Amino acid sequence: MTSKERVLTALNLKEPDRVPVGSFATQVAGKLAGINVIDYATDGEKMAIAQRYLFEKCGFDILFPFSHVGMIAEGWGSRVQYMDADASPVISEYAVKRDEDWKKIEPFDPESIDGVKTIVKAIRLLKEWFEEEVFILGVMFSPITSATHIAPLMNVLKQVKRSPDLLSIGLETITESLIAEEMALEDAGADGIFLAVTRATGELLTRKQYETIAKRWDEKLLNRINLPVILHVCGREPFLDMIVDYPHVKGINWWDRGTRYSLRDIKYRFGDRVCLLGGIDQTRTMLMGTPKDVENEARDAIEQAAIGGGFILFSGCDLPVSTPLKKVQMLALASQKYGKYPIK
Repeated sequence: MTSKERVLTALNLKEPDRVPVGSFATQVAGKLAGINVIDYATDGEKMAIAQRYLFEKCGFDILFPFSHVGMIAEGWGSRVQYMDADASPVISEYAVKRDEDWKKIEPFDPESIDGVKTIVKAIRLLKEWFEEEVFILGVMFSPITSATHIAPLMNVLKQVKRSPDLLSIGLETITESLIAEEMALEDAGADGIFLAVTRATGELLTRKQYETIAKRWDEKLLNRINLPVILHVCGREPFLDMIVDYPHVKGINWWDRGTRYSLRDIKYRFGDRVCLLGGIDQTRTMLMGTPKDVENEARDAIEQAAIGGGFILFSGCDLPVSTPLKKVQMLALASQKYGKYPIK
């Protein structure tokens, strides 16, 4: 199978030739390829070169052309600060400072946003280089998650309670922009959408709050997406049972090593409905562990969730920029060693 065929087979809940492998790999791709953080984030060709490195040198089946949350948030007026070579860029100034400012943000044209243009260029180049050989993800953030890139997270959480009507005005504008962004990613050649619904967790909002203020905008966006969708959720109390029922969702990715929701548990509960992506702890194992730790954790993940198909070996969240090459390569080596079907 090609990498793309392998991934699509898993997303369709079937057994490919072996377990597909990838990761939430952004700046680390640039670091491994010898490209600094700023160039990786602002130059679509260099971003594509770095992602190609993950395929050619690390054996990844999924490529992840993306850098940082500010790439999109700048479209609404937030500003980004670039740090040193081993630090991800951060939002240094938020566009929305007061509740009333949600009335002022406007939908953006993806073709006018430097960050979106960078991603689009990277996807186009990867598609040109690989054609249909590898699976390329377009990365996006849900409306409520995007809101926390336009205003500080704590402000948004307070607005859920004190001014939900004003926040909803902002979410409507955000959703309109995201629909346009998805169309641009699809037109560039993305094979799927990796949608981060990172605020769908009990540490931040109650389930009722999320269903009241955020869910309808998630679903409005998802109903406009034609590509396979993989949802990513952070936190220790993710609302997995809610998001698996979202429209057009083919896969879910969460920090299974850091929550009480193990791969085995979610495979039993939802494995007949959605593909699972996970098994690898991005910090304790990939950053602080040894290559042998990575191999052992990958083998355990495959044993938990790969039987019957519908599983992709993946990190729980973004790989730290300083993750060593040998441990990134070990993901694919472990998949080849332990993940060949049929798995018993």
